[in-house]
Amino acid sequence: MSNRSVFLLISAAASLVIIIAAVAIGSVAVSPIETVSILVSRFTGIQMDPEIPGYRIAIVADLRLPRVLLAFIAGAALSVSGAVMQSVLKNPLASSFTLGVSSGASLGAGSVILFGLSGALHGMLTVPAAGFAASILTVFLLLRFSRAIDPSLRNNTIILSGMILSLFLNAILTLFSALSADGLKNILSWQLGSFALRGMTPVYLLLPLTAAGTLAIFRYRRELDILTFGGDDAAALGVPVHKTKNTLVILASVLTGCTIAFTGVIGFVDLAIPHIVRRLWGPSHRTLIPFSFLFGGSFMVLADLFCRTVYPPAELPIGAVTALMGAPVFAHIYLSSRRSGA
Repeated sequence: MSNRSVFLLISAAASLVIIIAAVAIGSVAVSPIETVSILVSRFTGIQMDPEIPGYRIAIVADLRLPRVLLAFIAGAALSVSGAVMQSVLKNPLASSFTLGVSSGASLGAGSVILFGLSGALHGMLTVPAAGFAASILTVFLLLRFSRAIDPSLRNNTIILSGMILSLFLNAILTLFSALSADGLKNILSWQLGSFALRGMTPVYLLLPLTAAGTLAIFRYRRELDILTFGGDDAAALGVPVHKTKNTLVILASVLTGCTIAFTGVIGFVDLAIPHIVRRLWGPSHRTLIPFSFLFGGSFMVLADLFCRTVYPPAELPIGAVTALMGAPVFAHIYLSSRRSGA
């Protein structure tokens, strides 16, 4: 077994330990043994210790477990998405967040919230569905706009187009918010992100989508490695550059869109985690994708644990915390790229 495989297994085991610890820790402490007993019973049906109080079972199985699993899936999906965007566009500052995908999802979900459509349509999936549809539409608009001004679809064109589109969509959402003061609090809460009280429904929906999207991206690991050398070199080696770029950008955007549709906007994770993984394990996507998945999921679980335990009973918004953690990384990446380009 190679060193890479050993470290991957160790990382997977560490992620499992982090998940169990996050489920056990909270305002009501649950011992690790009780936590494991409840989780084993939940997933296998094996009889748990009858002396465990019912309220602890409810806290672990109904409140913390869905939240922790959703946090892990969200962090994993966003990190894999960011790794793909940075590689395809050959820019360490590229991500679905900076390309406007998050802004598109915010506009879609925000429109539903601000105009009362979520209540009118009587569906808990209305806001996520609107956010996801808007994020995917944003991707297609981004690609069409980029190709219209630059048929060769160069990387800088896509990045600049994404920034313009993001500013435009945010401006529309700001105008909508100004027209509906009642919905402003709800849309602000959604934009800051949260894993609280979501239940298992998002987990059941996001887990297969994230797994399928990550596996689909992993199949392109060779093409991703080649694309990092540039479009001309990739074409010379037989890679259909435009088709591959479009496919990977769409796959990465689907991961981001699905995630923020249920959790709200959570930025900087897709920017910072892939960069850290590259520093630790190198640029090969055979390593980068699975490690980004595990490191991103674990990071998000720890960040959410910090949010709900640092100042109880109040809860910090996860989007603000990840931004505070990610902004220094963003600055470091930018300054490093400037020095290397000098």
